[in-house]
Amino acid sequence: MIDKLEKKFGKFAIRGLMKYVIILYVAGFIMNMINPYLYYEWLMLDVDKLLKGQVWRLITFIIQPVNTNNIFSVFLSLYISFLFGSMLEGIWGSFRFNLYYFSGILFNALAVIVIYIVTRIAFGVGLNFPVELTYLNDTLFLAFAVTFPDTRFGFNRGNGISMFTVVYLMAVTVNVFQAFQSSTYDGMITLAINLVWIFVLCMGPKGKHLALAFLVIMGIELVQAFFSGGIVSSDGVFYIITGWHYGVIVLIAMFFALLNFLILFISLKKKGIGYKNPYRKQFMESIKRANAARQSGEPERHGRTNGKIIVLRPQNTEARHKCAICGRTEKDDDSLEFRFCSKCNGNYEYCSDHLYTHTHVE
Repeated sequence: MIDKLEKKFGKFAIRGLMKYVIILYVAGFIMNMINPYLYYEWLMLDVDKLLKGQVWRLITFIIQPVNTNNIFSVFLSLYISFLFGSMLEGIWGSFRFNLYYFSGILFNALAVIVIYIVTRIAFGVGLNFPVELTYLNDTLFLAFAVTFPDTRFGFNRGNGISMFTVVYLMAVTVNVFQAFQSSTYDGMITLAINLVWIFVLCMGPKGKHLALAFLVIMGIELVQAFFSGGIVSSDGVFYIITGWHYGVIVLIAMFFALLNFLILFISLKKKGIGYKNPYRKQFMESIKRANAARQSGEPERHGRTNGKIIVLRPQNTEARHKCAICGRTEKDDDSLEFRFCSKCNGNYEYCSDHLYTHTHVE
């Protein structure tokens, strides 16, 4: 289904999407410096005000306010989001990455609506949760980790201290200091979470292990939400709620924010990265026939006079060019250009979207 959508709407995909996401981050940073309440008054996804005709909130809620008290944390978030987002776009292609990111935004908006409906049924008052795109940007890391589960992450060892390590430790120090200023409880929780991250990153784990650690950290944050409080609003009035009520709200927000990642994870388990390989079906059938012949004691096929040669070729042989990453041909888009990569070991041809972003075959 995604292949069909890409053929029809692939030309409308935004290339270099993460550049525009970073611009929104910077806009949120500047907005928070000027007036921290501007977002909550005019931009956040407030269902009450949305029903009164302020439809621009369906778009402006993605301009989230960024904490100006920790410049190191802001820089680190921008760096990580841009790095993993750009790499995923280079691997998947612009259309599939656009689909992943925009579906995440849609699920975040849906979370706000669901929270409003649930709280209205439970309490008689619809509450608006100021959902942010933090969880969505975190799913970029998770998506890269499960796409390349054997890729190792962590601090540089043996080559000195990297700039990333310096910025990360500075961001951690400021976060912990600010948390202790708020309360001893928040400080201890923040310190524990960051110590776990430092310990894991020093071990240089693979992507699949780091993804599990990341989900465990989110679980700790969820437990913290059940024991602490948070700010919500109703018809322009802000309230502080505590206990399990706020925990359920955060649980709903987390679930919807991670829904696009869960869909990706299921598709990766079933179909790999999602690109159709025209050779795969014929290859698997030949493997099944060979295994069945071996179990039945049938002699090898190459020693028989009536042996058949199985030619593995795609069904559509009319296309002259085909990208080794996304499988698109010149028939899918006339504007695509195809080139062979001289650095890959073998004859691998790539379209213009993946010529400079693919991983070289050794």
